[in-house]
Amino acid sequence: MDMESEFLLNWYERQLLVKGIDDRLQLKLSEETFGRISGELEELVAELLIRSGLSGITKEFPRQEILPFYSPLIYRQEETVIFEDGPLLEIVVDKEKKRISFPHSLPVTYAPIIAGRIFSWFMDGKYEKAFNMKLPAGLDRIGRPGKVMVVGAGGLGAPLIKLLLDRGLKDITIVEPGEIKLNNLHRQILYDYGDVGYPKATILERKLSRMYPSARVKIYKEHFAEGLLRSEKPDLVVSCVDNYGTRYEINDSSYRSGIPYVDSAVEGFSGYVIFRRRDLACYRCFMGDDRKDTTAPKGILPFTSYFGAMLQAAVTIDFLNRRRSIEKVFWFDLRNDMYEEIDVGKRESCEVCN
Repeated sequence: MDMESEFLLNWYERQLLVKGIDDRLQLKLSEETFGRISGELEELVAELLIRSGLSGITKEFPRQEILPFYSPLIYRQEETVIFEDGPLLEIVVDKEKKRISFPHSLPVTYAPIIAGRIFSWFMDGKYEKAFNMKLPAGLDRIGRPGKVMVVGAGGLGAPLIKLLLDRGLKDITIVEPGEIKLNNLHRQILYDYGDVGYPKATILERKLSRMYPSARVKIYKEHFAEGLLRSEKPDLVVSCVDNYGTRYEINDSSYRSGIPYVDSAVEGFSGYVIFRRRDLACYRCFMGDDRKDTTAPKGILPFTSYFGAMLQAAVTIDFLNRRRSIEKVFWFDLRNDMYEEIDVGKRESCEVCN
């Protein structure tokens, strides 16, 4: 194996843990090239696919500045992937070119769904044409003041933070003790190749102050603890962590403090988003009390993480603007085009929410 291929596979180490993705497929994806792109929906679909390994672009690619994270990006003369407007998702192979059409009138929240279906087609030639599912909320502008605490700034937290600040959030507290790793970059969109090895908190403090100078951004380089809720007094907590222990701690602390929170978890093509407040069944009623963390890394895809973050952002914005909340758990599977709402009832024996 040559050095370029080895580097590429190290970059996508976490993605290669997803069932159905192997070295051969990942290297094949790297041969695909994007050219001219138009409109916000096309741009986000292309970015998510580039983050998934379709790593070629031509000089006509319009937003090269959005991809500083991507060291393996390859400049080529001929595009192989062409986006077009159309009533349904259609993928047609014409010689060496893939003509991919989808409705450009769809909200930008559909970009991860479209990217996931296109990626599935590259995997096994199958995809769903119609878009008939209903998302739990939209990504409106934030019109009311509010303070949000985000715990975790990784695959879910990084896009969530950017989405909320882009839509007008002026007061955010971020809790993140970790460091940036090479195999995080394909999905953790606030970090670049040159940031590897640095604390996420340090990079976020520098970048967010420059990108959003009018926002109050406070960052803690430490693990979550209930005392942070007492000192910061957020209107809402958003959990973007990757372990059960911290989720239990956020759940229990939020119920004791009377602060509502949003949680999400993703793996492979699927995930869930859940909103909880004191009068609703808690996370322990949903998942049980005995979930244990393992040291084995999980397979993560960038469009799945981004979709989970979008859903968290939509729920957060809806709560800030209207003080509304969703009572059901929203579960999704982008691979099999499944979207469900799940009822969760309080357990009589739960010591947290009863």
